[in-house]
Amino acid sequence: MTGISFEHVQPLSQAVAALGGPEFPDALRRLLRGACGFDSLYISVFSTDRPPVQLYSDLDAEATRSTVAPYLGFAYLLDPFYALFASEPRDRVVSLDECAPDDFRESEYYRIFYAETGLRDEIAILVEAGASTSFALSLGLRRKDCHADPDGKAALSALLPIIAVLCRKHWPEACQAGPGEILEPVADRLADMPVSAREAEVIRLMLKGHSTKSIARHLGNSPETVKVHRKRIYSKLKISSQGELFSLLFRQ
Repeated sequence: MTGISFEHVQPLSQAVAALGGPEFPDALRRLLRGACGFDSLYISVFSTDRPPVQLYSDLDAEATRSTVAPYLGFAYLLDPFYALFASEPRDRVVSLDECAPDDFRESEYYRIFYAETGLRDEIAILVEAGASTSFALSLGLRRKDCHADPDGKAALSALLPIIAVLCRKHWPEACQAGPGEILEPVADRLADMPVSAREAEVIRLMLKGHSTKSIARHLGNSPETVKVHRKRIYSKLKISSQGELFSLLFRQ
């Protein structure tokens, strides 16, 4: 079992020393990236009743322009890491493949937020911050000259208890946030479309990256029934692809 190794001691001590100061996020980045071999870090606060709030990012200007604003505005609702947090908030380290739906890599969300930005893989560290709130530390693999450490997830899991304490100590305001206005832009936009309640559920699952078989399991239908729903959705909305459906719901 992989634990905290000697090579983690120095960056860990630097992160502890920087706690509460402006250098802490960069020190935390060095610790986390060194532990898993990933090359980018994006930290936000997940809440069940409001959009995520960015705390830190080392993404370049282009990646920020093309992904961060739409993600924080609406696309987080299709994020498998956000869905995992919303269903069972607790401290954990999880990879993309462990929490994504079966057809996620064929989805429009994956194309826009992963394939087109060069994001090849992702690991998230989720840390409970308070009632219905968690820190989300997203480690991405983007550069072609970077390779994930095969023991990286285990190393992050070993560091998780320390990472959790550091995040809660450094960002105490996130642990004290009160309830916000419940936002559900997807529901609002679906309500304005000429689709039934069941067809709206099919749309949600489609956009999250579920296959026809997976949608059928979730809804207790047969795959053939789901195919009929999809055909009716496309016909009613006068579209012919998931890309058009995504744009219809989410483009400003």
